[in-house]
Amino acid sequence: MNLIEIRHPAGALGPEDQTAMAAEITMGLTGDMGDDIVPESTLRRARAMTHVAFAELAGWQTGDGTWGAPGDVPPLWITVTVPEAWRDEIARHEMGWLRRAVHRVDNDHGWQRPDGWLWINLVGVADGSIGLDGKAMTADGVVAEMSREFRSDLDAGKVEVPDGMLLDPMCGMLVKDRAQAIALEHDGTRYGFCAHSCRDAFVRRHAS
Repeated sequence: MNLIEIRHPAGALGPEDQTAMAAEITMGLTGDMGDDIVPESTLRRARAMTHVAFAELAGWQTGDGTWGAPGDVPPLWITVTVPEAWRDEIARHEMGWLRRAVHRVDNDHGWQRPDGWLWINLVGVADGSIGLDGKAMTADGVVAEMSREFRSDLDAGKVEVPDGMLLDPMCGMLVKDRAQAIALEHDGTRYGFCAHSCRDAFVRRHAS
């Protein structure tokens, strides 16, 4: 679940700019994970739960007065809505990738973005106030919905774990078994996790 709204002055970003920025954002949030491997079924559902929208605002003012005109560097105000349980852990990565997407468009135009003209705010939604398909949901519930197809394959014994990798039983990611891996043992099996939030959800599920 990543709900991303990018506000900019009216006329500042054209359709091509918006498409390029959105593509860069979604690639970073639901694309290649480096050494780790995410099941395509989970990625497909993650992409379906990632939304990027642009809002043009008229009469944009700063402390220095009215923003200029189309063709000038536009100030951007980006709000990302995620489950509160994920917010602290993913904030640095999400902000970095959003900044990268903005800089891509800046470079396409030859813009030099002034300090203070890009704001990215991550907003966390508390459990029970997340409305997936209009139904009250928790962060754990969002992960369960995202990984529903993977978990069906896991229950059917269709999931294989290659040597040197650990399975995240919550979302299906195969995590490289290394010193910095987020891992724990349960019933004699060592599991790895893509994030502390997945590990914590696993612990809650199996708490006695």
